[in-house]
Amino acid sequence: MVYIKSNPKQILLLPTNLREIIPKDHICYLIEEVVNQVDYKDFDEKVDGPGNPSYHPRIILKIILNGVFDRITSTRKLEKSTSENVVFRYLAENLMPDFHTIAMFRKGNRDLIKRCFLQTVEIAKKLDMTNFSKLYLDGIKVKANASKSKTFTKEEIEFLLEFVDKHFAETDRTDEEEDKRYEESNGEIKIPEHLTHKKKLQAKVKEMLKDMDKAKEQMEKAKTKIKKESVDKVNLTDMDSRMIKMKKGNFEQAYNCQLLIEDKGEIIVGNNISDSPVDVKETEPTMEKFKRDQNVSLNGVEVFQDNAYSSIKTAEYYHEEGSIAYIPDAASTKELHGKAKDIHRFDNDNFELDFEKNQAICPEGHRMNFIRKETDKKTGKWTNIYRTDKCKDCKFKKECCGDRKRFQCREANINPLMRKIRLRFKTEEGREKYNKRFHKGEVAQAHIEHNLGYREFKCRGINPCENEVNLFSTAYNLIKIYNKLKEKGGNLGELQKNIFCVYINSYFLRIITQPVKGEGSKVAVVPCVAFLGVSVFPLHTSLSVYNQNTSLSKLNEQYLEMFSTSLNEDLLIGSIRHKAKLSNNLNDSYLYKLFSIHLPHK
Repeated sequence: MVYIKSNPKQILLLPTNLREIIPKDHICYLIEEVVNQVDYKDFDEKVDGPGNPSYHPRIILKIILNGVFDRITSTRKLEKSTSENVVFRYLAENLMPDFHTIAMFRKGNRDLIKRCFLQTVEIAKKLDMTNFSKLYLDGIKVKANASKSKTFTKEEIEFLLEFVDKHFAETDRTDEEEDKRYEESNGEIKIPEHLTHKKKLQAKVKEMLKDMDKAKEQMEKAKTKIKKESVDKVNLTDMDSRMIKMKKGNFEQAYNCQLLIEDKGEIIVGNNISDSPVDVKETEPTMEKFKRDQNVSLNGVEVFQDNAYSSIKTAEYYHEEGSIAYIPDAASTKELHGKAKDIHRFDNDNFELDFEKNQAICPEGHRMNFIRKETDKKTGKWTNIYRTDKCKDCKFKKECCGDRKRFQCREANINPLMRKIRLRFKTEEGREKYNKRFHKGEVAQAHIEHNLGYREFKCRGINPCENEVNLFSTAYNLIKIYNKLKEKGGNLGELQKNIFCVYINSYFLRIITQPVKGEGSKVAVVPCVAFLGVSVFPLHTSLSVYNQNTSLSKLNEQYLEMFSTSLNEDLLIGSIRHKAKLSNNLNDSYLYKLFSIHLPHK
């Protein structure tokens, strides 16, 4: 057998170009392009001044994002990968930041990481992958970086805090007096009888004795949280997390992450994180955050959510926003799954509503007038009360009102906003729309949990965990964009240039019509390029003069190759003043969006 010859001791005359080793269609190039377009102005101001130079944030951000794709979230493994993995080495720009630097970056820089996520949404818009007219909201429970054994009740926290206070007060006493005071037996702290988790508390006390100052500060924070947020339990490892029921039915210290998916490309366009164990209160904060980030209105938008979000407050919010909500209540959910039970003929659900006249219609066809609005003081739930005087002569009075004499007429308690939502599920069109939620609204959380393997946060605290939510949202969106580019066919690198170097169908040429002595009317053409529609970058060395009859499409072809290869940091950022119209003397089939750019005349 003949083997392929190898040269393990061969020394390279010239260093290897890592781009030649990495496949041309590797997703790392897309990561690089996206991260390079993020605005780092705030970070530049933050690190400006004396001291040792720091790593550029784009380097750390590229390393972390590629780690999410490769299911590497450990910062020590990321540090190791920058020296062993050629893709990480390329993204790290031949630098090797240590794990502590990567961990501190991931924990902080909240605004920067969020801008990177929003950048992917903007790219998806450029690729015509988004449709904000239909949105799907669903929640995903992600385990916190904290153990359940570190969760203590209000009574246990008070006992530990009392122990710390006594320890400081009695530091000058003898061991014998302390033993008597704390009733120690065989070296162990005596735990009050009403506290059941004695072993856990004894272990915590021994841990606290190693650093009582730190323990006191920790107990004070826990006590403040219990008092401020009216919670029964606090986890001392991650106080922002809460005990939440997971999908498998077990309880874990976790966070509730909300993901908002649009309909067309299934892109994550919004997210939110909280410690709420249920989804019913998460609609308004998530949608308000989405409105601020994307600067959009919810008027006329169709929103699809599961029955965990169903509540009167949610219905009120969407009614005020002018949105069309598809959120089934418990009864509608059973109907959708074919498990609906027969209800009494005169149940409130069988009473129809005339929304224009604000009247209810009983199963016998009698119209019931609106009487009052009734609100539950404890829950805040409200219903409209409808009544009719036709009950006295109705043959179904006994069946409808009951035997008791005080029920002389029937009152129907109906919330009109909830009824509007329920009626949408009565139509075939409404059911078909909602059924798409199962494979559109839930695809993101399935991909994040199973493909990216993101089931547990690495950071602690709600703000650092929000960074991780934005990181895996960014990774998910980049995969969608990457697959979209591959569908277009051709070389991925060239396709990426057409996105980030927005040439065709965007800000093309700066046209300046001006007279030139001795040569008649001329057209000065300044090539320029726009990144994601944010800034226009003209080549300040490329001001050329052409005859007026020169075809703009021909000029477009001449400069296309130049822009694709000469894009670098030497490009001059121009300031957009105002839109300018094409000269009437120029006729071309292309549609150009022209902006006035301040440039010196040549």
